[in-house]
Amino acid sequence: MNKKLTCQLLLVCLALFGPMIWPAHSQNQPKPSSPSSSTSLNDFFESKIRPLLATECFSCHTDSQMGGLRMDSRESLLKGGKSGPAIVPGEPDKSLLIQAVRHTGGLKMPKGGKLPQSQIDALVEWVRTGAVWPAANTPVPLAKGEMKIDAARRAFWAFQPLRVVPAPTVKNTRWVKTEFDRFILARLEKEGLAPVAAADRRTLIRRATLDLTGLPPTVEEIEAFEKDKSADAFAKVVDRLLTSLNYGERWGRMWPDVARYGEEDYRSLDPMGRGFAPYPHAYLYPRLGGQSVQ
Repeated sequence: MNKKLTCQLLLVCLALFGPMIWPAHSQNQPKPSSPSSSTSLNDFFESKIRPLLATECFSCHTDSQMGGLRMDSRESLLKGGKSGPAIVPGEPDKSLLIQAVRHTGGLKMPKGGKLPQSQIDALVEWVRTGAVWPAANTPVPLAKGEMKIDAARRAFWAFQPLRVVPAPTVKNTRWVKTEFDRFILARLEKEGLAPVAAADRRTLIRRATLDLTGLPPTVEEIEAFEKDKSADAFAKVVDRLLTSLNYGERWGRMWPDVARYGEEDYRSLDPMGRGFAPYPHAYLYPRLGGQSVQ
């Protein structure tokens, strides 16, 4: 049999039997993981949806419940607010949330302006795939104004009742001047350390003034302290610093930092051009913080 005939027969066999062999072989190959698996949906929510809701929605729709709507759980979104349920899982076109971010209805959100299309598409995809919200992160629904305090929070040290703690025994009793010194010295001795030598008056007032006010002492303050030979000379320095305006300013300004103080809406200068939106009378809050510390 010549080569030409052999090739023709091979082509005929492949045409007749190939479809019977290759499909069976392909059915035995592992299928790629579905993008709609529970793990993928959870990851999609945590990476795309939760940060978006926290940034754009939570400021108005958690405890404040503007429009009667909370948005910090799936149950709250299903319950909705004054306009009805915010989402219809599997039906993004019927969901008020999607209509609001698309600006296709009377309700247009968020208040700062329309979201980028990529974020709108992420919300649409989330609702279309069932609006999955990982159960482990779902807060227990509470009535308005109610707060749930779990056992771990109740055990926090600041919430424990005051009690007398016996001062530890120390070796170098001559160094101790107050009961507080015993706690400090006991730890030093445990670590094999000893207290440093007593500071001279110039160093002492400099340390205290910098710690309490953030500023160095003046020449006059240093000289007055060095000349004061009374037993309570340093106590008088500390009392003066604690009642000074500089003390209130130094420690009061830390509270606005903790509260993420700002004089304008953080979205004022974003690339979407939502416009400058200052908070009225915001400059008063740091001042009030300083006065409250004093």
